[in-house]
Amino acid sequence: MNNLEPSTSPTPARITRHDDSRLVIRAHAKLNLGLRVFPARPDGFHDLETWMLPISWHDTLTLLPGGPLQLQITGRSVGVPTDLQKNLVGRAALKLAEAANIPPTGTIQLHKVLPSGGGIGGGSADAGNVLVALNELWQLHFSHPQLQAIAAHIGSDVPFFVPAQPSLCTGRGEIMTPLLPAHPLFAVLILPDRGLPTKDVYQAFDAGHQHKNLPPTPWPALAASTAEQLNTLLINDLEPPAFAIAPWLAELRQHAASIIAQPVHLTGSGSTLFTLASSSLAAAELQNRLTSQLPSTAICIPVRIHRASLIPLISSAIPSKA
Repeated sequence: MNNLEPSTSPTPARITRHDDSRLVIRAHAKLNLGLRVFPARPDGFHDLETWMLPISWHDTLTLLPGGPLQLQITGRSVGVPTDLQKNLVGRAALKLAEAANIPPTGTIQLHKVLPSGGGIGGGSADAGNVLVALNELWQLHFSHPQLQAIAAHIGSDVPFFVPAQPSLCTGRGEIMTPLLPAHPLFAVLILPDRGLPTKDVYQAFDAGHQHKNLPPTPWPALAASTAEQLNTLLINDLEPPAFAIAPWLAELRQHAASIIAQPVHLTGSGSTLFTLASSSLAAAELQNRLTSQLPSTAICIPVRIHRASLIPLISSAIPSKA
């Protein structure tokens, strides 16, 4: 369970360098505060608009230098492949080594906390952050735009996690314009015991669950809104198709909203639901109410939404007593 940090606390360094040359980086998940999806393009992809923000819940990557590249996974590891070509982290590492024209080396230890198929970018966060960490470990000195160009070949969400800055994401999601929230934002995540395949949700969207002829979304106005205001303003175009293929998720959303008497939203293509709060205390109260009345299979987690970039400052750890 997360401890919420005060909204006034400084953004911590994402990378910690240890005395034994290990690098540790936190791969923060994200929320989509609104998602507009447009009809499929000729290449099969969809243009979209979404306000993406990093949150305080994260996986942890530990990188050790030396030896052939390998990937080790702990934590929520069931079903997560360790084959470098089949895991987004491994693919990101191999792409970076190829771009740098160097042999890929080191051990990547991924401790999984974030669920797969939850719409909070767990795998994409790991991939984007391993690019940042390996750029340091291998001393490549690639710029963020260079890393983001590599990230775009791995997945549409992956470039966001290089700077991990609140941004309006357009195109396929890879075009980012900084968009910082004006007010403190916290959220309670409601995590079902199963995910939703993104491909299935988009196929349902293409089959007829599209919003049509709606006015443009006033993203700057949303960024200026409070948590209470945002709860009533957010639109996710993937909610209708997601709920069509997963009626159980629609029922969970309706049940959660009735418990707390405020809107509950889907992030990304799901299956994670969330509601917003203006303080850590309010988020904790919502979490308690939801936990006491929702099925035990749904886990509720309070998080802080970061209002600034998580550009990776590097700190040094206290020497270990190995």
